[in-house]
Amino acid sequence: MLPYQPDASRFKHFYRGVFAQMILLGALSFVGPALADAITNLGGGGLSSPYLANLVNSFQYISGCLMTLFGGPLINKMGIKRSCVVAAMGMPLVGSSYYSYARYGIIWYLVVAQMIGGLTGGFLYVAEATAMLSYPQPEDRGFYLGIKAPMLTKILCIWSAMRNSGSIFGGIINFAKNYNNSTTGGIAPSTYFIFFLIECTGLVWALNLTPTRLVLRRNGHKIRMSPLRSWTQEFVALRLLAQQKKTWILFIPAFYSFYHGGTLSSYLSLHFSIRSRALTSFIAPCVTVPSVVAYGRYLLDLDQWSQRRRAKIAVLIWIVPQMISFIWIGFENRRIGNGIQILDYDQNLGEWTFAVLPFIILFTSGCLTQLSLYWIIGILSENISATSQLGGLFRAFEMAGQATSYALNAQKGNGVKISFYFNCFLWLFTVPCMIQLVQMVPHRPSSRYEITDSDEEIELK
Repeated sequence: MLPYQPDASRFKHFYRGVFAQMILLGALSFVGPALADAITNLGGGGLSSPYLANLVNSFQYISGCLMTLFGGPLINKMGIKRSCVVAAMGMPLVGSSYYSYARYGIIWYLVVAQMIGGLTGGFLYVAEATAMLSYPQPEDRGFYLGIKAPMLTKILCIWSAMRNSGSIFGGIINFAKNYNNSTTGGIAPSTYFIFFLIECTGLVWALNLTPTRLVLRRNGHKIRMSPLRSWTQEFVALRLLAQQKKTWILFIPAFYSFYHGGTLSSYLSLHFSIRSRALTSFIAPCVTVPSVVAYGRYLLDLDQWSQRRRAKIAVLIWIVPQMISFIWIGFENRRIGNGIQILDYDQNLGEWTFAVLPFIILFTSGCLTQLSLYWIIGILSENISATSQLGGLFRAFEMAGQATSYALNAQKGNGVKISFYFNCFLWLFTVPCMIQLVQMVPHRPSSRYEITDSDEEIELK
C-alpha cells in the first residue's frame, strides 16, 4: 500500500484527508440542495398555490434525471472536483428564480432556472454519491454517509444529517420572516433573497476540494482508482451495469425513496397556514439530523452484527413507520378536506400537532431510506468507477420518481389524490425489492478501495 509521505505538512494531510473533503462536500450540500429543500419544505415552494411550484420542480427533476442517467461516465471523465464546480455555478438559480416570481411575477425565469438548476445539480448528486461511497474505508462508510460539517464539540454528523442541517438553517429563516402570518398564501419574497445570497457561496467550497487522486484516508493510503477509459468504454460499462439484476431491483426503491416529496409539499400547502408551514420546515430536519446520525453510526457501522443482519434491521426501521404515515396522512386528508380547514398551531395546537406528526415521520424515514440504499450501493459496488455509475443510475431513478410525484401534484382536481395513492402502491412494490436487495448483501465486507501496489495508482482528472 502507498504509505503517507512523511514530508507533507500536518495541515496538508488534513486538507487532503477524507474528513476535510466531507466538510467541503457538506458545505456544498448546505448552501445548495439543503436550502432548495428548505424552500420545498414550505409546501408548494412557499408560494400561494402548490401547483406552479410542483410543476417547476417536476421540470427540474426531469432535467436532473437526464443528467444523472449518464452521470457516472461524466464524473469518471471530469472528476469529482470539476463536477462540483459546475454544480456550484447553478446553485444561485433556485433562490433568484423564486424571488423573481414572488416579487415580480416572472414565470419564464422560474421555469428556465429550475431546468438549468436540475442539470447542474445532477453533477453534485452523482459526485457526492461517488465520494461518500468511495472515499471512506469500508468500516467507516455508514458514518461518512452523513458527515457534512464539524460541530463545535468536534462531534461528527453524516452526509444526510448535514443536508438536513442546511434545511434547519433554512427553516429558521423561513420562520423568522413569516412567524406572524397566520393566513394562507405565499411567504415574504425577501425570504428567497436571503437564500440566494447564501447559495452564491457554493463556488468557494467547490474550488477548495482536492482532486480524487490526491485524497488521503486516515491511514495515509490513497483511493484506488480505475484505469482511465474512453467515452465509448464508459458508456459500454454503463450499459452493462444497467443490464445487471441488482440495478433493476434497485429501480423501484430508488424511484420510491423521495417520491413522497410531492405528496408532503401538497399536504402542507393545502392544509397549513404560512407560519405553520415555516415552523414545520424547521422542526422536520431538527428531528431528522439526530436520527440519521444514530442510524449511520449505531446501526450501519455496528461491527458486532453481519452486514446482512444490519441491512434487514435498517430496512425495517423505515418500512414500518412509512406504512403508518401513509395511513395517517390518508386519514387526515379525508378529515380535513381539500383546503377547507387551514391548520395553525396558535389557533388549534392539538389538531395541528396531530396533523403534522405523520409529515415529520415520513420526512425523517425518507432520509433513512436513502441512507440505507446508499450504504447497500457502496457494498455492492466494486470500485470507484462502478460506484459512480451505479450511484448515477440510483440518482436518475430517484429523480424520475420526484419528477413524477411533482408532475402529478401539479394537476388541479384529483392530481394530489392520485399521487398519494400511487405513493402507497410504490411502498407495496418496494418491500419485496428491498427483501431481494438485502439477500444480495454479503455477510462480511470485502477489502475494496485500497491500493495494493504503487503501480495501481491511476490518475483521475
